[in-house]
Amino acid sequence: MNNLVLKVLNQYSWCENPQNNVKTRHSRRDGNGAIYLSRFTFMASDYQLPEVNYSGVIELTVKDLKEMNPRPQSFWNLHELPDDCKALYIPDENDTGGLSVSLCTNPPDGLENYVKKEYIYWLNGKFRMNKCVNQLLEYLHSNINEGGGIELWSLWFGDEMNNIVHHKWSLSQTNNLRLELLEDTDCCLRIIK
Repeated sequence: MNNLVLKVLNQYSWCENPQNNVKTRHSRRDGNGAIYLSRFTFMASDYQLPEVNYSGVIELTVKDLKEMNPRPQSFWNLHELPDDCKALYIPDENDTGGLSVSLCTNPPDGLENYVKKEYIYWLNGKFRMNKCVNQLLEYLHSNINEGGGIELWSLWFGDEMNNIVHHKWSLSQTNNLRLELLEDTDCCLRIIK
């Protein structure tokens, strides 16, 4: 499969609750009341940082997808969806998993109990892949101010977080193994230049 429509986003997507019109990104309930938990990664700073997207996933409208030639494969019948409906599109699934940094405008409830920096960004990618790790290291080298620092957070929301691992390293000491903590450990990695 070369091209793929990953997900169609609309008012009923998992990140919005149509009953009370409140967007949530950290947990949801199924029809039986069970809560789903999620791990999120963040980058926090005392100053603004640039947003980047090397994820290999592109947000388009259904109209854009209908006009593509050849048309990408989709799990949905695109002709039954409104043209202005948003969709996530993967031009080449071999090129996914790269770094993505975007401003966190809708943080999970309780994030303020952990992250105290003024600017918070969603941090996404496959941190066990050399490609993503190299992109993150290049991003940090380019964007950490001299004498300043950035916090990288990985937190599992929906459960108590009693054992958050805290590390502080200079950027020159940061390596791929330490960044892998972001995949599966509740942690705060403070990186200084």
